[in-house]
Amino acid sequence: MNAKILPSLTAALVVTPLAHTVIAEPLGEHPAVLVARTWSSRAIDPNTFIVLHPAGPVWVNASPTAKDKATRAPAPGAVKTSASGK
Repeated sequence: MNAKILPSLTAALVVTPLAHTVIAEPLGEHPAVLVARTWSSRAIDPNTFIVLHPAGPVWVNASPTAKDKATRAPAPGAVKTSASGK
């Protein structure tokens, strides 16, 4: 046997009995099992109620008008300019 391996083999044999065995804890049930169990008692029909992503597109069916532009508040810290150019 190689003399270089002997110290590490000895250390492994000494440390191994000191190590505690690890018992795996239960992780719970699979998400599909949970859904299947509560499927008949759901309050919202997923076929008729679809929630869009918060950052999803918003479709507007009309372009902004002059009235919309006039009612917008200026941005905070915006520089006001006069209409006559003075």
